[in-house]
Amino acid sequence: MSDYYQPGYGPPAGGPQQPYGTPQPYETPQQGWSGGTPGGYGYPGTPQPGYGTRPPTPSSGPAMWSHLGALLTITAGTMMCCGLGAFLGWIYPLSLRGNERHKHDPYIRHHATQAVNYGITQAIMAALGLVLYVASALIFAAAATAEQRNSSGLAVPLLTVIVIFGAFALSGVVCAVIGTVKATRGELWTYPRLIAWPLSKG
Repeated sequence: MSDYYQPGYGPPAGGPQQPYGTPQPYETPQQGWSGGTPGGYGYPGTPQPGYGTRPPTPSSGPAMWSHLGALLTITAGTMMCCGLGAFLGWIYPLSLRGNERHKHDPYIRHHATQAVNYGITQAIMAALGLVLYVASALIFAAAATAEQRNSSGLAVPLLTVIVIFGAFALSGVVCAVIGTVKATRGELWTYPRLIAWPLSKG
């Protein structure tokens, strides 16, 4: 029946209704919305960045410096101040996060919190490495015989501690550089848990 109408509905006042099942003309979606043109959801003509990213903004500068400040404090401070910088990497990003201008910016707070956790973790590991280094030397001196003390036996535990904690510190430097680059590009990024323990919540 070509004049069959949907049950419960009569023909409209302005004329007969199209037969049931007749394809309706497809309306072109409005530009800029999901399913329409490549403009992306809500931004006509401009592709949306991927999840967790945004175009670089003035917030990218302080976010970058949160990672870079921690990195410079740990590396340069360690070389210039007899290892003291390894314990102070968390101070600069913490002050940046608590700054009145930045503490309400979630992007800066995210990166600053990550840098704080990185600095705290590096400080804890530096303290642990120092304790193990001194303890290895004291235990060897107390337990070794005179002949063993005159040999290179002490070098083995000390070099083991140096290699393990040196590799950890180098991994932290690489991650801090990655965090600096990500923050500059306007991307959210989180340190691996082994490098930055999530002790501080931002």
